[in-house]
Amino acid sequence: MIKNYELMVIISPKLSSDEADAANEAILNLVRENQGEIVKTDPWGKKLLAYPIEKLQEGYYYVNYFSMESTAVKTIGRQLNINEKVLRHLFVAKGE
Repeated sequence: MIKNYELMVIISPKLSSDEADAANEAILNLVRENQGEIVKTDPWGKKLLAYPIEKLQEGYYYVNYFSMESTAVKTIGRQLNINEKVLRHLFVAKGE
């Protein structure tokens, strides 16, 4: 079943702005490889974190909107869990 999703990603501040954009683009490519359709992406830029993550105080925030099969979300989540550039991620299924 195809659903609409919102994916918020926090990328490591150790990267430059261009490298963070490239890391987010790699995430979008993962979505495309799993037959997802990108609706839009909203880069928030470098922001302070609410609490330190791995002793880091800030990160690059991206919110990606897409639609895809609900079974493919776990696959992407596993890839994001092992990606060292990604500090945190959160999938939210959007209502109809």
